[in-house]
Amino acid sequence: MALALALLIPKSDGKCFFEAIFNFGDSNSDTGGFYAAFPSQPSPNGMTYFKRPVGRPPDGRLYIDFLAQALGLPFFSPFLQSIGSDYKHGVNFATPASTVLHPTTSLFVSGTSPFSLNVQLNQMKQFKSKVDELHSSGSTDLPQPDIFGKSLYTFYIGQDDFTSNLPSGGIAGVMQYMPQVVSQISSTIKCIGITNRKLISHYRIYNQHC
Repeated sequence: MALALALLIPKSDGKCFFEAIFNFGDSNSDTGGFYAAFPSQPSPNGMTYFKRPVGRPPDGRLYIDFLAQALGLPFFSPFLQSIGSDYKHGVNFATPASTVLHPTTSLFVSGTSPFSLNVQLNQMKQFKSKVDELHSSGSTDLPQPDIFGKSLYTFYIGQDDFTSNLPSGGIAGVMQYMPQVVSQISSTIKCIGITNRKLISHYRIYNQHC
């Protein structure tokens, strides 16, 4: 198991206030994106906390849910969920089995999500473009354009780049991807323009029965 947690936090008065969260990730933080794009989630998923299926891979809340609650924000909606979504407090771009690097096989062959980090970045760009466009036309269904400078950006993605290739490549085989994965995450952060904003990057590879 490997675990890395990085916090980039500018000087402040000690208060932790954000108006929104924008999350990029995999199954560790997916709040319904996968089940919005593919067949709906059946019962009894979600019965522990939500009392109904809500699209999360586990039965209860995810770390991103607890983070939102701790910051006084409501649970935020998946980008892919077109019905009943509220994007005023952020967007979740995560889907299960999403990789940092672009997948070389389809979901139906390897189980790898088509929504890799680069796709999630493009979704973020599209969302920001729509916020700017619709705000100028008087829309009140989306956040203000300045929301992006008042938000927390979270990344919890990367384990599937290694676990999906572990059976065929072994430890030595998958470790060759590490520089590429780190570089892609870094370039994504730079592309979004996260400088004096808040960033949490959480990376973990779970025990693979070895």
